[in-house]
This record gives sequence, C-alpha cells and structure tokens, in this order.
Amino acid sequence: MGLNTVAVLYNDFNFERQPDLGRRIHDAMRSWSWRDRDHLATHFGAGMVISQAHADYTQIVAVGRNTGKPISEANDLDLFALEQMKECMERHGYKVTKRRTARSA
Repeated sequence: MGLNTVAVLYNDFNFERQPDLGRRIHDAMRSWSWRDRDHLATHFGAGMVISQAHADYTQIVAVGRNTGKPISEANDLDLFALEQMKECMERHGYKVTKRRTARSA
C-alpha cells in the first residue's frame, strides 16, 4: 500500500508564483520522521507535514493555529475540539466525562 501524509496548507499563501512548490512538498514528505518531525525540513513554505502513517492505519490529527499534531500529542485543545471528540466517542458507544479535580482544603 504505502504511506499517507497529512499536511496543513496555508490558504493565504500565494501559490501562483511557486513553480517549485510540488518539489518542496515532496521533499518535506520524504524527510518527515517521528523523531525529526519538528525540524524545519517538514515546512515547505505553503504549509507543513504533520503526520505520516502506513495506508492501512487511520491517522487522527488536530489542526489549528497554522499547525497541527497527531491527536496523541494534542495537550492543548480548545473546548470546541474536545466536544467534537466527546461526540465521536459517544457515537462509538463510550461514555465520556471530565475527571473531577480534588477540592482544595
């Protein structure tokens, strides 16, 4: 099968004057790795590669603020994203509740 790559594209980037953009995207996809994914090589001017996985697997990513990350690394999600995740889990039969915090004495 191969690999699937997830990338964020910046809609406000001027794509018309970028004859080498395809090559830069290709280079970013090829240089991406879990170990070096925060390296500038994953940025290609008009966006950045945020995840890669074998085509047999599902990738879940969070995208916002002109960046993104795999859901397993998303520690700063806003309430809107958390609510979407909650609804998805409930559609799959899970009960989702927020953990109670201990009251201060």
